[in-house]
Amino acid sequence: MTDLMALLLENCSGKSLYGRGSVSGLIFPIHALDASYPETGTVEVLIETKVAGAPKTLRNPSQKNPRGRMGSADLDKRIKEAGLKTIDLKAEWARGAGKGGGPTNDLITWLRQSKPMSVLFMAIRVVDANDLERTIHFANAAAQMMDAVGLVAYEPNPEGDGYRATKSPPHLELDRVLSRVCTALRNLP
Repeated sequence: MTDLMALLLENCSGKSLYGRGSVSGLIFPIHALDASYPETGTVEVLIETKVAGAPKTLRNPSQKNPRGRMGSADLDKRIKEAGLKTIDLKAEWARGAGKGGGPTNDLITWLRQSKPMSVLFMAIRVVDANDLERTIHFANAAAQMMDAVGLVAYEPNPEGDGYRATKSPPHLELDRVLSRVCTALRNLP
């Protein structure tokens, strides 16, 4: 998924995106980034991707749900990881800028005003309406910490021989988020 999102964003923005393996945060000395811009120096755009929800397979006979693992099963942990990375990198940016402006008592406002732009793209295979509802809940939680969150959720079709896309709320629709990130990348040097 990381490669696909990077390719789409590179094609629309004219910028190259890079995975980076040793970006410093304020608390944690090293973060690995799925995709980012630019290749070196201060990160201006951070892109994280998450894929979840696996169908039941013969290799996993202990899976209780006949439709497979719920997509939302580990999202709370994955969202916390992405959110902490965002906060840590933005706090390091504030420290490095030397102008103060670190986290305040209004964390959400500070996150929106601080660099880098932080984006999360998620592709989640859901098993039912409750799983979709939980997935959207976690995507909205991520959207409080990240500057943008794009969600593609899909479910097995009723015939059981493929998948169909589910409806996401407008602020999570992948095309809208891709357009927003593309515009931000175009406006960077």
